[in-house]
Order: sequence, then structure tokens, then C-alpha cells
Amino acid sequence: METFELILFLLTAVIASSILDKFLPPLSLPLVQIALGAVLALAVPTQLEWGIDPELLLILFIAPLHFNESRHVDSGALWKNRWGIASLSVGLVLAIVAACGATLHALLPAVPLAAACALGGAMGSTDAVAVTALTHDRRFGRRHEALLKGEALFNDVTGTVVFQCCPTILATGSFSLLHAGEEFALDLFGGFFGGLVMGLLAWGLLQVLRRTGLDNPTLHVMLELLLPFVIYLAAKSLHIGAVIAVVASGLMLSLLPQRHTAATARTKLQAQSVWTTLEFVLNGIIFVVLGMQLPRLLEPAAEGSLGDPATLLGVVVVLTLVLEGVRFAWLLAMDVRAAIASGKGARSCFAPAALRGTLAMAFAGAKGGITLSLMLTLTAAAGLSASGQATLVSIASGMIVLTLVLADFAVPALTPSKRSAKRTRDRVDAEIDLTLGVMASIEADAHLTGAVKGAVADVVDEPATVIVMHRYAEMLEDLAPAASPAAAARARAEVARVRGLYDQLDGIARRAARWDESEGGIEGEESPVAPSLSDQFHQMRETHDAVEDVQAQALVRELQLIKAMVADDSIDAAHAKDLRNDVYIQQLVLD
Repeated sequence: METFELILFLLTAVIASSILDKFLPPLSLPLVQIALGAVLALAVPTQLEWGIDPELLLILFIAPLHFNESRHVDSGALWKNRWGIASLSVGLVLAIVAACGATLHALLPAVPLAAACALGGAMGSTDAVAVTALTHDRRFGRRHEALLKGEALFNDVTGTVVFQCCPTILATGSFSLLHAGEEFALDLFGGFFGGLVMGLLAWGLLQVLRRTGLDNPTLHVMLELLLPFVIYLAAKSLHIGAVIAVVASGLMLSLLPQRHTAATARTKLQAQSVWTTLEFVLNGIIFVVLGMQLPRLLEPAAEGSLGDPATLLGVVVVLTLVLEGVRFAWLLAMDVRAAIASGKGARSCFAPAALRGTLAMAFAGAKGGITLSLMLTLTAAAGLSASGQATLVSIASGMIVLTLVLADFAVPALTPSKRSAKRTRDRVDAEIDLTLGVMASIEADAHLTGAVKGAVADVVDEPATVIVMHRYAEMLEDLAPAASPAAAARARAEVARVRGLYDQLDGIARRAARWDESEGGIEGEESPVAPSLSDQFHQMRETHDAVEDVQAQALVRELQLIKAMVADDSIDAAHAKDLRNDVYIQQLVLD
């Protein structure tokens, strides 16, 4: 029962954080969730007060989120930038390990160098969950975006292997490069190729179910939800990289051919809806849990039992600056190399816009659940005192928070949002023209669609047409603030006209509803016979069916108008694709 209450508690916290996010616009949702988790941990005792199993954190949250992310990543862009991703996943991680390890050992000589490098290994693992949550709405360049996503998916292998080697060094005082290389190869290549095989087997299972007629949307979605957990556990039993196996299986499923029929489209739409909800819940829970762990992990440092709190805070700040500085220098060197190879010259990388993009990439490598799960396993490291363990965990927790804060404030300041990039004035004006054209076609077809027989319809022609036009008027109202003055004026004039028609329709409906109160009619007016209850229900049903007919016809006209606007260069192909996708979704919902 306590576990069930904890689940409800976490779900409630995620919902509350989503509401709070609307009132705290300067903060991103992950930071709101972390802050809420910390407040709840101080106010409400839960099972998480005594910590969380790091392995459970990986399989329950990281595995499904990595699996879903890898299925939708641009595999072509990953392959094109494979050497850059390898550089970030191996070279940059080792540079971070060396820089952070040496800096921490120099600042706190009591911390052994191997233990300091263990912290560096944990910090080398960029968290895909945190990166996706903090940067999904930011517009990086195509190359930078591919590098960032590839790094987040693959770089935890190098950091994990380095982290796992450090306790051995602490316990034995020796280091075997051959053993470390074997561990790295088994985790990376074993996990990658093992994941590809398991992804192929999963694809084959889905194909068999589909061909035998056993597949249906519900079964398909349930199998998709189950796959990352099965693959993770299978990889752990084979002693290969479990997280990499999950990522590789997702990539394999995205590359293998899929049938494109109406049934598979409906299944894909349902699966996407389920995964979107699950992603929101898991992302929220992992950040709330992270926030709930922070008070427990930072409490020894705050109380002074680990030394001067100001000193520890200074160590956290210095190490975070070193971490971000190494990332920036490495990324800048990669950009210079890419610019020279493309013939642009190294000087183009030092232009203000280019430097802003590189700096945003550096800050975007936030740390999160993987780093925390690794550091929590450090408590079993031999040769490290309890106070030393607590010091490292507290420093790591502080760095996690600081990297998240930097990403939250620096990345939006350095890069434009995808929404604002798409919401240009020309695009908004084009959407207003499209909406006005659809509304004009609806009105022109009023004598052919949406006819309703009955007392109300006898007074106002085509009420269903007015209802659908009112829906499009609401879209115009949303578009007007971002439009040019001329387009906004046309939109607002049409909104006012349609509102007048809708108010007339609403007034007639209210008059019909007052028959019972007036007992036969309104004083001073002719008193027609009041409709019976069955007549009113029948009329409501007819109106509903007519509204759907008009809406379906309007969507067909919208697709025709989009095609015409592409032909006369009013909108580009990318904008037309976005608009058509919106229409297709509405058509599916209408069906």
C-alpha cells in the first residue's frame, strides 16, 4: 500500500509542477519539478527519504526514455556526424575526467585522485533526459543538434567504464588498461550489436503478429512499452551495455521497413499519443525524484559535517566552470575542424553568432539521472571513507543542480526557440489567408451542407455552418497578435462578423429553452407551439451530425487550398507539410 501511495504522490507532484510552471515562466519545467521535489522531501516523509535504488532509476526511467528517443532520432544525421559523436562520447568524456579529477584533487587533496576521477566519469555522462527536456524547443543548427542528441545517447558508456574502474583502483592501488579496454569494448560494442540483434528480433515478432492477424493497436502499444525493459534486462544478463542496447534496438526499429496502411497509421498515432503521455510522466517523475534526493545528499554539506559549506560551494562552482570550459573548448575545436573541412575557414567559427551556438552547445550538456545513479553506487567503493563518499555525492549533487540552472537560463538566451522561428510574420499571414479562405468556402457551401430541420433551423439558415465557422474564427483570434497589421485587421473583422452570427444562433437557442419557464411563450410575441423533448433531442442529434459533415468538408477544402498556395508560392513545402499534418490529425479525430 505504501508503494501505491508513493506512486500516487509522485503523479500528483508531476501534475502540480505542470500547473506551477504556468506561473513561473523564467524557469523551465525540469527545474520547477526539481524544486518541488526538494520542497516535498523537506515537508512530507516518504520512502524516498532513505534513498532510491540506482539500478531501479536506470531501468524504470532511463531505459524507456532512451528507447523512445532513439526511435525518433534522425539516424541519417547521426551517421553523417558519427565521428563527431564518437569524439564527444569518448574524447570529451576522457578530457572531462582528467580536468575535473585533477582540479578536485588539487582543491581537496584529502580526496584521492582515483575518487576524484570517478566524479569526473560521472560528470562526463550527459543525461539524455535532461538534455531533451531542456532543449527540445531550442533551435540549434542541424549539425549541432545531431551532435547533441548523439552525445546524449552514447556518451554514458565511457563515463560509466571510467567510473567503474575507479573503485578498483581505490581498493587495489593498480590499474589495468587492458581490463578497462575490455570493459569498454564489451559495454559499447557488445551493447550496440546486442541491441541491434534484439531490435531485429522485436521487429520480426511484430511482423509475425501483424501477418497472423493477431496484431491490434492495443497489443502493439503494450509490446512497445514492454520492449525497453525486456531488452535492458536481457543485456544485463548478458553482461553487455544495457543502456546502449536499448538505444541500438530503438535505432534498429526506426531503420527497418514498416508497412504504411490506414491500420498502421492509426496504430502509430495511438502509440505516439501513449508515448507522449508516458514521456511526460517519466520525465516529470525523474526530476521530482532527483529533487527529493537533493536535501538528503546536500544535508551533510549544509550542516558543516563535511567541512566549511562555503568551501564546498566554491568547489562545486569551480568544478562546474571547469566542466563547461572543457566542453566549450572541445566543441570549438570541433567546429573549427568542420569549418576548415567544408572550406569556410576557421575564422567563421569566431563570429558572434557562431560563438553563441557553440556556447549554447556547451551549456546544453546538463547532468541528471545517470550522473546521480552512478554517484549513489559510489557508497560501496572500497578504500573510501564514509565522509569522503558523502563529500563526493554532495559535490556531484551541487554540480547537477548548477548545470541544470545554467542550461535553463543560458541556452534560451543564446538560441532562438523553434516555435518563434516557425512563427514568423509571413507564415502567420499565410495561415490567416488560408483560414479566411476555408471560412469563405464553408459559407459558400452552406446551401449544400449542414442543413437541419426544426424550429431553430427555420429561423437561422444553416446553424452547423455557423458553429464550424466559429471554430475557425477562434483560430484567427490566436493568429492575429503575431500577424502583420493588415492581416490582423482582416482577421479581427472576420472574427467580429462570425461572432455576431454565432450570438444570433445562441440567442435563438436560449429563447427556445425559455418555453417551459414562460408556459407557452413570451409576453407580447406570437406563441408558436413549443417543441417536445423528443423533438429537441432529435434536433440536437441532427445539428451534431451536420456540424461533423461541415467540418469534414472544410478540412477537404483546407487541403485543396494548401495545395493551391504551394502552387502559387504563397507558402513553402515545409510550411505546407506542417499544415497538412494538422489537417490529417483533425480528420483522424473526426473519424
